[in-house]
Parts: sequence; structure tokens; C-alpha cells
Amino acid sequence: MITRDEIRKIPELHKSIRRGMDHLEYLSEKATAISSSIGDGERVQSSADNKAGRYIDAAVDLSRDIEKERMELLELQRKALAFIETIDDPLHKKILRYRYIWCYSWEDVADLVGYQQRYIQRLEYEILQELE
Repeated sequence: MITRDEIRKIPELHKSIRRGMDHLEYLSEKATAISSSIGDGERVQSSADNKAGRYIDAAVDLSRDIEKERMELLELQRKALAFIETIDDPLHKKILRYRYIWCYSWEDVADLVGYQQRYIQRLEYEILQELE
């Protein structure tokens, strides 16, 4: 069974993965730009190679971190889905699926179910009281 802290960690992990992917793209662009602009001089080339290598190393490390977060996110979502399936109320199920499986913002969840955001967040709080 999933805990309250675990289920609430899902949106944070999702955001962290998205930020990491954005940064990974930045690192790849920098490494590519440096590699394609390597000059004729050996000293310049060596310096550029080192700089490109640092970006590549950072990208590899970041890729590993992102993959760890993805695995953790998938496991937490699997546990969240098992919890959601135990809920009888269709509105409650929708709220939790949109927020913790699809990782929508509270504003989007409210729009999708047709209620005000405060009401949706209050319902979510009450639903999650069942968890430790």
C-alpha cells in the first residue's frame, strides 16, 4: 500500500524529471555546439574537446539520475493506481488519476472534473486521510 508521503511525492518527481530532461537537452546542445565549432589550432581544439567532454559527462550523469527518478516514479504510480482502484467514488478516482497518474496540475484537474480547485484539493485531502 502507498503512503500519503509517497503519493504526494509523485508530482514532485514528475517535475524533477521534466526539469532534468530540459537540462539534458541544454547540455547536449552545448556539447554539440562546441564540437562543431572546434577550430584549426591544436590548443583550441584540445580546450574545446575538454569542454565538450565535460558537457557530455554531465549529460551522462544526469541521464542516470533521470532514469533512477523515472523508475521511482513508475513504482509510486503503480502503488497509487492500486490504491485508486480500491476507491468506489468515480469523482474521487478521477481526481486521483488526473493528479497522480497523469500528473496534471491542480488547476487542470479542477477544469477536467468541473469543480473549483479548492474543492478538489479538499476532496483529495480527505481521500488521502485513509493512507498512513
